[in-house]
Amino acid sequence: MSRQPLDQLIASLIKGNRAAFKTIFELYEKRLYYFIHSITKSDYASEEILQEVFIKIWTKKETINEKHSFDAFLFTIAKNSTYNYLRSIACQESLKKEYWKNISFLNEETENTILLAEYEDIVNDILDNIPTQKRSIFIMSKQQGKSNEEIADLLGITQKTVKNHLWKTLQTIRTELKPHMADTIYFFLINLLIFT
Repeated sequence: MSRQPLDQLIASLIKGNRAAFKTIFELYEKRLYYFIHSITKSDYASEEILQEVFIKIWTKKETINEKHSFDAFLFTIAKNSTYNYLRSIACQESLKKEYWKNISFLNEETENTILLAEYEDIVNDILDNIPTQKRSIFIMSKQQGKSNEEIADLLGITQKTVKNHLWKTLQTIRTELKPHMADTIYFFLINLLIFT
């Protein structure tokens, strides 16, 4: 193709001439496709990106500078579109992995909640049989989320006493709960009682 006709085509394209746009598409379609395909290695992706490139050419036609290389303009759009596409795919893959990770975590959490509920009655029975003050301290700490300092102030005792009562109550629960469950469930529940 000669330089003059391309200049005329670009000038017509800038003015919104659809026939000029179609001719430019036909002139560059294969070259752009192979360029994009050399990066994506995918027929489907290359077709998608090629279509996107020409949509951008049409929507940005008023920004085309006739004094600058049209080839450079066109291939820069193609390159940017291709890398944006690849980034979005990578992001989608990452989101997919994160989604499955979260689903797995939620399933695990649900199972743990069910397990805890199954043994809650046993834990409550154990608590019913320990002295009132120890039971109150345990409930305020583990179920109501109060700090040792808050409990000490409420009950008029030292923080050290609170800590000792909690430790003794947990020892009692550990001992009495163990025969009721498998080791893995036992350790899970004990950790839950200690760290929550």
